[in-house]
Amino acid sequence: MLSAKRLAVSAAVAATASVGSLLVGAGTAHADDVPVWQANCHVYNIFNTGGMSLCELGAWHQVKLTCIAWPVPFTYWKYGPIQYGQNQSWASCDSYNALVNVEVIQA
Repeated sequence: MLSAKRLAVSAAVAATASVGSLLVGAGTAHADDVPVWQANCHVYNIFNTGGMSLCELGAWHQVKLTCIAWPVPFTYWKYGPIQYGQNQSWASCDSYNALVNVEVIQA
């Protein structure tokens, strides 16, 4: 009988924890969050291999790189981590001198 009570309590704790994590992960929109095209975002090319982004106003953004791979030329995209406001998002291509384009996108 005691193990049945422990099992019921454990199930209740697990259910409460999972509901709590859903509420925490849901998130809410920020009042000061602006579209990335209004946030005065800047992108920087780093040695023609990587790039970073920085927004002056509060905006969820990330850097998007267009890279080229050799010896068979094909393009691919690399994305930096999602950041808010003046936090920097950065990424790099897989080889030296492979960067084709750097842009900042809304996250």
